Amino acid sequence: MELIARIAPFFAIIAAGALAGRLGLLNARIGGWLSAYTFWIGFPALLIRWLGDAPPPDAGQAVALGAYGAAMAGLILAVWAFARRAGWTPQAAAGLPMVSVVGNTAFLGAPLAVAVLGTAVRPLAATLVAVDFILLMGVAIAILQTGAASLGIGAALRRVLANPTVLGAATGLALSATGVRPPGLADQGLSLLAATASPVALVALGGLIGRDGGLPARRDLSPLALALGVKLLAAPLLVWIALGLVGASAEARATATLLAACPTAVNVFIQTRAFGVFARGAAEAVVAGTVLSALTLTLIAHFLS
Repeated sequence: MELIARIAPFFAIIAAGALAGRLGLLNARIGGWLSAYTFWIGFPALLIRWLGDAPPPDAGQAVALGAYGAAMAGLILAVWAFARRAGWTPQAAAGLPMVSVVGNTAFLGAPLAVAVLGTAVRPLAATLVAVDFILLMGVAIAILQTGAASLGIGAALRRVLANPTVLGAATGLALSATGVRPPGLADQGLSLLAATASPVALVALGGLIGRDGGLPARRDLSPLALALGVKLLAAPLLVWIALGLVGASAEARATATLLAACPTAVNVFIQTRAFGVFARGAAEAVVAGTVLSALTLTLIAHFLS
């Protein structure tokens, strides 16, 4: 019930956006504005606020963090290589690595880990979120940009540093490590902006679904099945094995596995929308993955607890 209670509001907001899109109240132009707001302002503010408020992890957890980052980054590269060899479109091959690996850890995974495993895991969960949105998002954005234009991987990597999501996560992690907090008015404003990130992104997502409507096209079924299988099943299994091999504590292993099992993040849709690469596929993966995760996350959480 804890998981269902956390997921239900997501679908209520998506449904509201879909209805607005279907009625013509949320056209492509307005949807683009909402996505741009989340991309440049809302989600960076959320990461600064959430990560900045979290205490830094114990130094002894570095091995677990390294194993998690290596396993998930390796999975990004493996999905990219597979998609290219499978002969899918350049846009699908560029978008699938992000869709298949970057999960909803900030909105869903970290709070769920604390609820299932206890408050002691919050520092580690926060740092795992930072790994997701600095390392994994950075690598995935670099690959995503190769589908946007004739841009090589080297140039794409250089442009990652300017991405607001990566900068927001890095800033939040720096605030956590130093114990610095923004001054009063700036702190309040940051909190207000952070609170808007998820609702605005979900409305934009719903609007896209409402305008386009229908089930996934036949050509999109194979990429979607791969993304769902990797994100909900392969990623947590790989992380569970990787952290076991490096001798991570049971608590760290369970926390990392639970976060790896989270469905595709809403911010992935925002990123793909911003670059104009595989946005429809990302939207389908966010919705379908979030629905299926009600079952898969419940089973995994039960096993881990």
